[in-house]
Amino acid sequence: QLVRIAKVLGTEELYEYLDKYHMELDPRFTDILGRHSRKRWERFVHSENQHLVSPEALDFLDKLLRYDHYERLTAREAMEHPYFFPIVKEQSRLNMVSSSPTPIAGTGPAGE
Repeated sequence: QLVRIAKVLGTEELYEYLDKYHMELDPRFTDILGRHSRKRWERFVHSENQHLVSPEALDFLDKLLRYDHYERLTAREAMEHPYFFPIVKEQSRLNMVSSSPTPIAGTGPAGE
């Protein structure tokens, strides 16, 4: 799995992460990892998934998929990311509609 991750996130960032936290990679991985540059998220967008992609979605992925756990979004930060704003907005709207009082027929200005 590490090789697959490194092919997307890049090996330079992996080695920076390992150096930052004074970790050593098992020598067996050095040969199989090779050298890979970080791939842009747009590279994974194609005609079949384009309708699911937004700048917020790509930003969300970018901030979640990091080697360094201190750079990665926390669960709270992830839930507050703009990617979820449309869902929060719709949920707020639904809550307002369901909590508004329902008029009783024949009451109020129109029924007087």
